[in-house]
Amino acid sequence: MRYKIYFILFVICTSAISSAQAQDSTRYRVELLVLNHINHSEEPREARYLEDFSPALDLLEPPEEEEAAEPVSPVGEQQPQPAEAPPGPVAPNFVEEPDPSGMAAADMGPDSELDPEAEARAEDLLNAVVHVPEMGPEMQDAWRRLKLSGPFRPLVHLAWEQGSSEPFPVLRVHDLEALWVEDPWAEQREALKAESEAADATAVFGDSFANEGDEPAPLEAEPLPDPIAYYRLDGTASLIRLRFLHLSLAIEWREPVWERGPAPVAPAPIGALPEDEAVTAAVKPDSFRLYRLEQSRPIRTGRMEYFDGPVIGVLAWVTEIEETPAEELAD
Repeated sequence: MRYKIYFILFVICTSAISSAQAQDSTRYRVELLVLNHINHSEEPREARYLEDFSPALDLLEPPEEEEAAEPVSPVGEQQPQPAEAPPGPVAPNFVEEPDPSGMAAADMGPDSELDPEAEARAEDLLNAVVHVPEMGPEMQDAWRRLKLSGPFRPLVHLAWEQGSSEPFPVLRVHDLEALWVEDPWAEQREALKAESEAADATAVFGDSFANEGDEPAPLEAEPLPDPIAYYRLDGTASLIRLRFLHLSLAIEWREPVWERGPAPVAPAPIGALPEDEAVTAAVKPDSFRLYRLEQSRPIRTGRMEYFDGPVIGVLAWVTEIEETPAEELAD
């Protein structure tokens, strides 16, 4: 009889937890600090090709336009992707500035009648992904200590805020040193550039400038995806909430190998390259030495979590926040 009572209480508690999670509007702030062990004896894995992490949401790449600095939401127009995203959570995309009607609907009581579109808009705001460029005091202290230590070196810091409901975002974690930049759409890009120049010349000099029989070049064309950048430190991170919080990491440290001699060009940050010039890191190395950290485990909020590896380590600091994206935008 006692075991039946315990079982019934367990079922009730589990149902209450599931119901609370379904109605929960908790948001999380996630901070990651990637470090590497300078003196290690780990044997690398040789590879001819690198995994492409570009389908993940990239908050570390400098935005091309001011609109790109706004929050991102799981609902929005899909951006063109150079490759299919790996199975799992889908990275959200940038959306326009929140509609005030949606924020007003979010403040209405439970007995108020909500417009379905406004309610969906409020849910999107609550689950939006916001980049946090500042480093928190805990990570500032950790970065300072690692920089002064002998065996460790801090590499990258990434912080963001997200909701506690699906779809959970997959964030890209990388530095800005591109070892190799691949452009599968180079020929199409050159063709579009030639068509655009021909259209400009026709608009300036008239139809007599074009050869007879030539069809007029289109004035507008669909933008092609950006070239695929493979960084020295590259990978993904994802915070998922089911019954407990889980943080999943898949990060690689890559070293190029030139069998034919030294590298023809020095790797350069992809963000520093002019848009109208050829990428200097377009020459592919002969192979790569890879050191990978791949872990997934439950974590707690308000506590420094350490994911250890022989070459790469990650410090994670996750906290619950009360301020919504709508309130942050209003501020």
